Amino acid sequence: MYIVVSTGDRAARIASKLPDCIIIDRDPDSAERLKEKGFNVLNGDASNPEILARFDMGEKIILADNDDFNIKVVKTAKLLGLDVYAVAADEDKCWLYEVEGVSKICGSVEALLSTIFRKNRYFEIQVEAEMEGKTLKEYDAGEDCMVISVFRDGKVLQPFPDLELKAGDLLGLVCGEQVRTTKNPFDNILLLKGDMGEGEIREAEMVAKKFGANLITFEKVGGAYACALEGYGESVELEEAINILKKSDELDLIATTLTEKNKEILKKLVSSFPTLVLSGRDDYRRILALVNTSNPDTIISMAKAFSRFFGKAKALFLDEEQIKHFSKFTETDLEVEVSRGNPMVDAVKEFKSGYDLVILSLSNDIGNIDRDILWKIILDKESSVLVVE
Repeated sequence: MYIVVSTGDRAARIASKLPDCIIIDRDPDSAERLKEKGFNVLNGDASNPEILARFDMGEKIILADNDDFNIKVVKTAKLLGLDVYAVAADEDKCWLYEVEGVSKICGSVEALLSTIFRKNRYFEIQVEAEMEGKTLKEYDAGEDCMVISVFRDGKVLQPFPDLELKAGDLLGLVCGEQVRTTKNPFDNILLLKGDMGEGEIREAEMVAKKFGANLITFEKVGGAYACALEGYGESVELEEAINILKKSDELDLIATTLTEKNKEILKKLVSSFPTLVLSGRDDYRRILALVNTSNPDTIISMAKAFSRFFGKAKALFLDEEQIKHFSKFTETDLEVEVSRGNPMVDAVKEFKSGYDLVILSLSNDIGNIDRDILWKIILDKESSVLVVE
């Protein structure tokens, strides 16, 4: 059974999505209205141990009242061994939940439900009067959710970032772990430090900070990269460490430098994880996604993710057929261009126009870009390059 501590419409929204639950509503009038709608409701103060003591240890309790009251209930729920989930109305108060040992804190009801069910789910939310006139990019769907459709007056509208919302619009959202990964794909970044300069190290630290990722540093010892991994002794060499991190799903990106044309090293790295070849940039104000692969999804996802945290991104498709893979909707202002002439000439011309970050594929099976030119782009210190398989 799920225990929902909330009131009014919010309590109804949560309870209607759960298979078996009881609402604890401290407002007697609200509790009565919910009962009339057919919900299982208990009117009472959930911070009172006598109320929660009737439930079994390990049952899930969802706190979706105001933050101050939620925190009071947390203390009681934790003492009684309940599994606590919380919706934080104010992000600045998340630390209060963390202090009390709550790790499952979400910014919206939809994100909370997707966390509970651990898979993507579809929800619809009506735009309230206070959002009238604001654009879709001003609507905070949360890290776990993405707007995929807007329903207005019986029509389905394309949810582009500058779409002006109207009261009564119905927003279709997909929420879940996959959405969060698309928006912010990096939790852990492996830095191959070696002979790297201070500029490259600062760049790696900048990327980790922007994405809120952990930075795992490998030092070069006796010509080989090694680091200390918890539970694996004092020193683990690179290949073994990558296999360990890959199996435990604890690594998302490798950051390194390349000073020579070494295909085998880069292939080995990229076959495991996207690899960022650092150049010492202090920011990524201009980003180019060079779509030189028949499977452009990863390049486009990376371009969207980086443009959310850094500057404007442009996607250059080298084949008109590729555009079919590209969804027009994006929560970032991703500029799209399709090569109409010689793809290799267009790619080189665009690269030379000056970018801080270039994203491309090592497969290079679209656009007929000469391999030497591709390596020149990768090794050129004028831009950092994110290489995907």
